[in-house]
Amino acid sequence: MIRDLYRATVRLLRSAGLVSGLLAVVSVWSVLATAIPQGGPTKPDVAAWAASHPALERAIAVLGLHNAFTALAFLVCIGVLGLSTAVCSWQRTKVALARARTLSEARTGEGAQATGRPTLEIACDPALEESEILGRAADALAGLGIRTRRDEHRLSSVSASLGAWGSPLFHWSLVALMAVIVVGNMLRADGMMALTVGETKADAPASYGVLTVGPWHDWANVHRSFRLDAFEPDYVVGGLDRGPTPTVTVLDASGVAVKTQRVYPNMMLHVGSLSISAPAYGLSATLSLVDTRGVEIGHSVRAIDFDQTADGGTVPVDTLGVSGGAGPPRLLVSVTVPLDGTPGNYNETIPADPRVRLRVLSPEGAQLLDATVRPGGDVALPGGGRLGLVDIGWYSRLSIVDDWTTPLLYLVMSVGLAGLSVTLFFRQQLLVATADEGPDGTKLLVKMRLWRNVPTNRAEIETELV
Repeated sequence: MIRDLYRATVRLLRSAGLVSGLLAVVSVWSVLATAIPQGGPTKPDVAAWAASHPALERAIAVLGLHNAFTALAFLVCIGVLGLSTAVCSWQRTKVALARARTLSEARTGEGAQATGRPTLEIACDPALEESEILGRAADALAGLGIRTRRDEHRLSSVSASLGAWGSPLFHWSLVALMAVIVVGNMLRADGMMALTVGETKADAPASYGVLTVGPWHDWANVHRSFRLDAFEPDYVVGGLDRGPTPTVTVLDASGVAVKTQRVYPNMMLHVGSLSISAPAYGLSATLSLVDTRGVEIGHSVRAIDFDQTADGGTVPVDTLGVSGGAGPPRLLVSVTVPLDGTPGNYNETIPADPRVRLRVLSPEGAQLLDATVRPGGDVALPGGGRLGLVDIGWYSRLSIVDDWTTPLLYLVMSVGLAGLSVTLFFRQQLLVATADEGPDGTKLLVKMRLWRNVPTNRAEIETELV
C-alpha cells in the first residue's frame, strides 16, 4: 500500500496538468502582486489601498497578497512546483546515467561486442571484403550528415557523454533557482533611503522611507551606514552624459569607509550582499530652529521632490513637526523650493535665486503662515520661536537591496543556461557498425540510438545502407 501511494504521488508530481496549473497560479499571483501595494498595514500606500477597496481587502488580507512573495499560499505553490521539478529532474538524471554509460561502453567496445544486440542486420554482397563494406557504409552515413570514426573492424559515431547531462543540469538548476528565490525573499531587505549631501544614516529600519523586509532578515547582524559624499547634476564620463550622479560611501560599524563609488544607470554599487542604485533625486533644505529665548535648538534637513504639476515645481517628501517640548507637534511645516521656469516647464535644478517657501499649518490642517525665506533669513513661528534657512542643496534617493542570494541567483541562471545550451546544441547519438561473417553470409550489423539533435532517422539510415 505504501509503495502504491508512493507511485501515485510520483505520478501526480510528474503530471503535466499539475505543473501547468501551478505555473498558472504563480503567474496570476505575480501579476496581482504588481497591482496590489506590498508591505505591512501601516505603510501609507497599503493603508490607502485598503481604505479604497474595503470589500477586496478582506480576501487580500486572508491570502496575504500584501506580502505576496512570502505568503504561505505562494510558498506552498512554489514548494510543490519545486518538488515536482525535483522528481522530474531525478528521472532525467537516471536516464542521463544510463545513456552516458551506454555511450561510454560504445566508445570502448570492439567488434561484435560493441554492437551487442544489433538494431539493423543488413545482408551484404558476398564478393565484398569487410573493409569495402565498412567503407561504403561510412560514405552512406556521411551523406546523411553522420561522420564516423573508422578502426580495423568497425565504424562508430558516438557522441560525447556530456550531451546526455544537459537536460538534468537544466532541470536541477530550475529547482535551485526556486529555492534561491524563496530563501532570498525570506532573507532580503529592500528599501528606499533619502540622503542629503554630507549626511550619514545607519542601515536601520528608521532610516528608510519605504522598506520591505523578509521574515528571516536579522537586523541584529547589520552594522553599517551610508553616506552621500557628493552629487553631480550632470556627470559626463567617456563623452557620455550619465545624468544626475551621487557619490555614495558604505561605512562599517566603526565608521571606516568600505567602498566609495559614483552610482548611475548600469553602475550599481555592490558590497557583499548589498546592491545600491540611485533611481531618484531632488533638492534639500537645511533649516535652523530657534526657541523663544533666541537659542538654536536644532537643525533639520528636509528632502524636496521635483513635480512639474505642482505650484513652483516642487513638493515636500514629508512635513516637519515643531513641538514646544514633550508631546505631539504644535505646528506642521511644509517646505518647497520655487524653481525657475514656467508651469509645466520648470528647470529641475537649484534656482538662480535660491529660496524656500514655508507653509506652517496647525495639527488640524489650518494654514497659519505662508512665507518665502532665503539662505540666512528666518521667519517668526506662530506661538513663538523662529525658523531659518541655512542652505539649499541636493539629495539622492537610494534603492538599497540587502540580499546575499543575488550572486547565487546569477550563478544558478548561468548553470541553467549552460544546461539548456548543451541540450539544444549537443548531438546525442550512438551508431556502431561491424561486418559479421556467418553461415548465412556476411551481414552489416548496426546498433544505433538516435536521441537528440540527429540530422536523420532510422528509416533513412536503413534505406541508405541497404
